[in-house]
Amino acid sequence: MVRLILFILFVVLCVVVLSSIDRQIIDRLMSEYSKLSWVIYIGCWIFLPIFLFPAGILAIGGGAVFGFWEAIIYTMIGVGINSAIMYFISRYFTQAFDMNKFESIKNRFCSDEFALVLLLRLIPVIPYNIVNYMAGVMRFNFIKFITAGVLGKFISAVLFINLGNNITNYQSYEFWLALILVISMGMIAFWIRKILNRRAR
Repeated sequence: MVRLILFILFVVLCVVVLSSIDRQIIDRLMSEYSKLSWVIYIGCWIFLPIFLFPAGILAIGGGAVFGFWEAIIYTMIGVGINSAIMYFISRYFTQAFDMNKFESIKNRFCSDEFALVLLLRLIPVIPYNIVNYMAGVMRFNFIKFITAGVLGKFISAVLFINLGNNITNYQSYEFWLALILVISMGMIAFWIRKILNRRAR
């Protein structure tokens, strides 16, 4: 329950901060850096999650700056590259460890790697960043991981980017619907996590 409350507070805080930014400032920055803005955004997606920066903030910000469709395209490019980098980082730094223990865990819980990654992306029981590192540590098949990861992330990215796209119109029906959908996604994720924790005992 505490984590769910923190998630809702986090989303609300993002909304309050981003909605308080003057739209003219964003438009001015976009015009000054129009040729590089998409490169900077994708670069943020590539590097910031490596250091466990919350992916939700980037998605909401992307929706606010670029609009829905552009943000979706740039986000998916960034997610694909970032996921691959984090996967290989974790594989590289854990190659000296004894993997027998990890293999037993993998065989018990991860019989279908594609389905597991897709589930964790669609319903973020485990944070985005941790899933990337986990897949590398447990030596998931890279093609299955990257395909399921990008496909699954698309759904949650749509919700966060849609919220960002409507963030300046906080009195509109579209904004409140987008906010409710994001919070509902979080509630479902925490509910499923609770069920899984009970079964694991």
